[in-house]
Amino acid sequence: MATAAAVLMVTAGVASAQQGSMKAEVPFAFSVGNNVVEAGTIQVRLLHSGSRAVIVSNYNAKSNYIVLAKSAGDAPKAWIASGEGKLAFDCNSGTCILVRAWSGAGHAYEFYSPKARRSGGLLTEIAVKSDKGD
Repeated sequence: MATAAAVLMVTAGVASAQQGSMKAEVPFAFSVGNNVVEAGTIQVRLLHSGSRAVIVSNYNAKSNYIVLAKSAGDAPKAWIASGEGKLAFDCNSGTCILVRAWSGAGHAYEFYSPKARRSGGLLTEIAVKSDKGD
């Protein structure tokens, strides 16, 4: 099957952007770590500054998941050029996995995904907005 790519846009306030907090409307369910997150309003933020522990929250389902990012590093050049935060999903074989998140500033966080899914296929990217703590 073809691999689909999706990027979500995130909007963040200055204070929230410093903490790496972002929010996006994700129109599909996805996995991150060992968790399945339902479609809806998703917030992604660091547990605390300097950590790779990330909290993924679904406002609609009132659920929160703590996952450890595999790595923190530079965002892709195209993302930096756009100036918009992004969530990137590997949507292969009808299921989506969150593979990378960037708030529009600072580090991009890459998440663990099954080795079989790292085929270099297309990613779905969703632009995000900074979360002002709404």
